[in-house]
Amino acid sequence: MPRFVHVPTEATPHLIRQAYEAGGQYQWAREAWRNSEESGAATIFFGIEDQAAASLGVLRRTIMDDGSGMASEDLRTFLTTFGGGGKPIGVDGNFGQGFKSSVLPWNSYGVVVISYTKDEPDGAMLWIYRDGNGNYALKEWTVVDEDGEYVGQLDVVQPFDDPDHGCDWGAIRPDWMTTGTIMVLLGGAPDSNTWMGDQDPSRNETVDGLVRYLNGRLLTVPNRGGKPIETTVVDLYRKGATDRRDTKDKTVTLPSGDAMVWRPRRIYGLRHYIPKTAVTGTVQVDQHGTTAEWFYVPEPDSPVAGGSDYITQRPVVTVNYQGEAYHSDATKGRYRQFGITDEIMSRTWLILHPPVYSDSKPTEWGVLTQASRHILISKGGLELPWEDWGDAFYGSFPDKLAEARDAARAKTAKSSDPNMSKHLARILDRLNPRFKASRILSSAAGRLLGHPTGQMAGSPAHQGGTRGTGPGVGGGSGGTTGSRHILAPAASGSMTGTSQSVKVGYPACGWKNFDADEAKHLAMFDRNDSLPLDGGAKSNGVVWLNAKHPVFVQEFNYWADQVWPKADPAKVTELVKRVYGEEAVAHVVHAQRLSGLVVAKGDDGAPVLLGREDVEDLLAPTPLSAALLGLVNVEQRILTQGGGLFGSRANN
Repeated sequence: MPRFVHVPTEATPHLIRQAYEAGGQYQWAREAWRNSEESGAATIFFGIEDQAAASLGVLRRTIMDDGSGMASEDLRTFLTTFGGGGKPIGVDGNFGQGFKSSVLPWNSYGVVVISYTKDEPDGAMLWIYRDGNGNYALKEWTVVDEDGEYVGQLDVVQPFDDPDHGCDWGAIRPDWMTTGTIMVLLGGAPDSNTWMGDQDPSRNETVDGLVRYLNGRLLTVPNRGGKPIETTVVDLYRKGATDRRDTKDKTVTLPSGDAMVWRPRRIYGLRHYIPKTAVTGTVQVDQHGTTAEWFYVPEPDSPVAGGSDYITQRPVVTVNYQGEAYHSDATKGRYRQFGITDEIMSRTWLILHPPVYSDSKPTEWGVLTQASRHILISKGGLELPWEDWGDAFYGSFPDKLAEARDAARAKTAKSSDPNMSKHLARILDRLNPRFKASRILSSAAGRLLGHPTGQMAGSPAHQGGTRGTGPGVGGGSGGTTGSRHILAPAASGSMTGTSQSVKVGYPACGWKNFDADEAKHLAMFDRNDSLPLDGGAKSNGVVWLNAKHPVFVQEFNYWADQVWPKADPAKVTELVKRVYGEEAVAHVVHAQRLSGLVVAKGDDGAPVLLGREDVEDLLAPTPLSAALLGLVNVEQRILTQGGGLFGSRANN
């Protein structure tokens, strides 16, 4: 018989600790909820044990459900097997370690688990703890016969009255539970308060955070018997400290005399908090069937339906994996990847639905969780293809979102200067023969992989396509007719192509006041954005310049106050903005057209190319801002053009 790989007992605590560190805040709650849901529960209750509260003043978090429960041996297997626990294991299922790794490290004194089944209606109980050597073990109780003679040691017993710990373990069972499971979190000592969760300084959990976490982690609460699983988290507050009426709430008096009110708070899932007034639609963002479901909440409705004590008060971009929300992100950078601009991001929800990778279909692309179930990866251990998804969404940008964006911008008059557009067009048309953009064009004989962007070689850049909720809008000018697809490079691409130099449109320039988290930058480039150009076309991206940056403010003041003090300062500032804008756009266009450029050959003779990521590095806010410093040619152009508009400079 072959020798199988196993994990030594002394190594298990280290694996548990590693998995704990890889997880995040409140991961234990997710694992407990999922275990209860998989047991067939219709009720999942995150409670607070009231007997020890009344007798000892100790507030312990409990987790109870009315699922099928676990038999004695299953209970033992569940808690003593790391990477199993009696449940099916697979890359698209459980790894058999989630609850143990997320709860045991901060409950070293123990976790008590009591389960009731049809075959064991009186219950079976065990207690897992960390011993003096750091190993996790089951507590053993001494068993004696009717005469008090020693019989042996048992690690699974019926629930019993335990004055030392301030409770009768059997009395914790609620009236609504016939079968089911109870978990009591004991923390690091007999008198530990665990009702708020993990109090490690790196976690510092709260009940408010737990409620927001579950409402944000669960996309929807599944139905059981035609109704959503009733999921409740109990909070508590000191009676008299709030005006909330407590007619339905339990009140427990602690040994100190303080009367504490048990406040139940329901969990509904993230979708519950997307307002019903939202305009919605879907866009397919890859050939694997991944869709992006979007919701835009028009004014004056609140973009989040619910209070801050139940859900984070911002819409998010998130990924749906088996009914749970992963990678929820409300940052500007994430929204901008999809062309959802700053003006509308605070009212826009986006849920991505990729296929789930499965052992049963190993050749098909999909996403899966890492062992900690804290983040998602795609087939092959790669990061999620955010850039590809974002580009595809922007290529089929929904009409309703575009209308909302344009309406918001109309209020702040954000548009591209038509004079600068005409001037740039002349400059860039002269540069086009020298610096053509490199693109991957579809070719049956090609060796590069990519996804169709919806654009054709040589045609004007195009926002929109058949995958969105409506037709697109035209992009920047330039190009010749052609019938080859422009591909977005991707290792998992569905079409082959070759790198070709083609003439494409150009980005616009806009000025705005950057928010505090981006205020240190002079400029940013957003390729999945657009502004109207002269003639009604749309730009290929936008270079945004920071109108409030001290460098630009000093420039505006210098030219208006010292060079042409008699001229209209607004007109002088307009000229300075236009010249700096032209310079910024020229930097971006030139950088974009370096994509695919052969810069060297390796030792093996293979060409070294400037790729998309290299170009994106050049166009990141920091290098782009640096490129706008110390520009002698900008000063000369301002002087030359300003001389024709405002006359000679003042003599200082």
